[in-house]
Amino acid sequence: MPTQNVPRLPAVAFAFVLATLAFTAPALAAPGSSGSAWTANGATACEKYLTPDVVAAILRNPAGKPRRLDANSCNVGPIYISLKVADIDVFRQEIPRIVGTHPISGFGDGAYWNEAGAFSAVKGHDRGCEISVIDPGAPKIHNAELGQKFGEICNKLFAIP
Repeated sequence: MPTQNVPRLPAVAFAFVLATLAFTAPALAAPGSSGSAWTANGATACEKYLTPDVVAAILRNPAGKPRRLDANSCNVGPIYISLKVADIDVFRQEIPRIVGTHPISGFGDGAYWNEAGAFSAVKGHDRGCEISVIDPGAPKIHNAELGQKFGEICNKLFAIP
């Protein structure tokens, strides 16, 4: 049987992934926009907003000192904060495509939490905030309560000019 007319599965799958990414990728703000400058607050967000009292309210055990991971993100133990340029219109379109999201109001212009300990929120057309706990046994609060706590932190970050 000739194989010339049979599409190769890996090539088709790769093309599908690229097309999906192209259509679902968030629109980026123009370089030098307020959103791209605002994301630099992610490096110091843990120092400012994950205070020992806040961390003690979230985690079962002490988490150590805040660490800057890169220009836009940081962590304190298993809690990670990352700021990015994101657009609320794209975010709203993506939510139905993400398994396990639970929309939550009051944080930015749109937000959700999931049972894995992640929270994501977007404000306007250039600000995105993601906070997560990567150790499922670490938090003493979960689900909507954890989402609420992370949302409060994102709102403080969204308030920075």
